[in-house]
Amino acid sequence: MVKVLIVDDDLLVGVRIEQLLAAVKNIEVVGIAATGCDAQAIASKNNPDILLLKLPIASENEIHIVELLQRADFFPVVIFCPSFDGFNPMPAAIKRAASFKMKLVNSDDLLSSLLAASKLVHRQRKEKSVEPRTHLYVYSYLGIDEIPIDKVLFLQADQKYVKAYMADSVVTINDSIKSLEAEFKQLFVRIHRNALFAMDSIEGLTKIHGRLVVKIKRLGIEPIVSR
Repeated sequence: MVKVLIVDDDLLVGVRIEQLLAAVKNIEVVGIAATGCDAQAIASKNNPDILLLKLPIASENEIHIVELLQRADFFPVVIFCPSFDGFNPMPAAIKRAASFKMKLVNSDDLLSSLLAASKLVHRQRKEKSVEPRTHLYVYSYLGIDEIPIDKVLFLQADQKYVKAYMADSVVTINDSIKSLEAEFKQLFVRIHRNALFAMDSIEGLTKIHGRLVVKIKRLGIEPIVSR
């Protein structure tokens, strides 16, 4: 679950954004703050992953928002601009404090930007963890699907992406085959330059027309062993 804190001095707008995100899978709004002080209090209690901040920011809120960005372990910070009409730039103090992790979006781009920020959240969680993940993630306009790694039978590189095959479905993920092999070396084995197979999904080896193939449980495929 990716946790989002909305900061908007118009609470009705904040509620509408919350309602929009309520239909998005695995993105949770942990609070709506009308002031920078409220944002600090909610963040201290709920540890959000993403800050959704509307522009312009009232001058009395700037110091609280800057303090929040400086002290918190936020991963990405998404700056929300409802419209580019009458565009309001980021206050200089905030730009100096955290411009490296901010993205300015309009309402049409809000969901796609939150999903992009969620990818960064998951990537940084992975980098901080010493244990392999229990789930892979699929991002779409519906939100984030969590794929249990123990349901994946094999992983196959497909151009820039990787397809994860399960008994009843196939999904596309953003991880590379190389990084997946390193992370899940106890669970998967590479039998082909572009594919990893779950060890407990391998039913056996056999020869067909003089070539060694792998029999995969619950799937009607027999990939050739090429390494």
